[in-house]
Amino acid sequence: MLNYKNEYINLVILGNFNPSILTHDFLVKECGLKFEKEPIENTPRIPVVASLEYDNINFLADLGRFQITEKECTDPVNSNVPLYLKTYLDKLPFTPISKCGANFSYVIEINEQKLRYLNDILSTDRNKIIEMLKIKEASIDIGFIFEDKHEKINNFTIRTKVKENKATTLMKIQYQEVSNTIKTDFNYEISGLEKDKELIKIITEKYPEVYKLFKKQIELLFS
Repeated sequence: MLNYKNEYINLVILGNFNPSILTHDFLVKECGLKFEKEPIENTPRIPVVASLEYDNINFLADLGRFQITEKECTDPVNSNVPLYLKTYLDKLPFTPISKCGANFSYVIEINEQKLRYLNDILSTDRNKIIEMLKIKEASIDIGFIFEDKHEKINNFTIRTKVKENKATTLMKIQYQEVSNTIKTDFNYEISGLEKDKELIKIITEKYPEVYKLFKKQIELLFS
C-alpha cells in the first residue's frame, strides 16, 4: 500500500469573473457557507484579483479564473471544496465559463525496486505503461538528466483522454531520490462549458469519481 502525503487539492474554473464579488460577506450571507472564523488572510481587493484564506482553504478570483484550494487535505474524497465551488457558481448563473479542472498534488513514498522497473519500461517499452493503466491510448513525455555521460530519467508526464466526459488528464511524476519519494501533480480538465454548463457537475457533484481516477492511475503504476 502506498504512503501518500497530500500537498493540496484544487478546483479551477476559467471564464469571465468579477473579483470584487469574492468577499467574506458574499460567501457567508449569499452562498450560505459556514466558517468557524473570519478569514486569516483577506487580500485587499484591486480591480483584477481577490483572495480569501480560511485556515487551509483559499478562494481566489481574477478576471479569467476562479479557484478554491485546500492545502494538506486529509480526506480528499469528502472535501468541501466541490460543494463550495457549486454553491458559488449557483449564485452567479450568468457568468460565462469555458473550462474547469481538478488538480491533486501529492508526495508519495516509492519502492526503489519498483522505480527501477518503471525506468526500464520507460526506456525500452512505453506501451507497457498503457497496459498498466488499462487504457487504449496515451501520450508520454520523458525528461532526462545526464550524470557522467549516463542518461537518467528525471521525470515523466502521461496524458490521457476521458472521452465520455470530454476531458483530458495530465499526470506529471517528478523523482526525488534523496527522500525516495515521487512528487505527482494530476490535472483533470474539461472543455466546452460555454456550450454545455452541465459538464461542471463532473468536478462538483461527481468529484469523488475524478479523485478515484487519479488514485487508480497512481496505484496501477506504483503499487
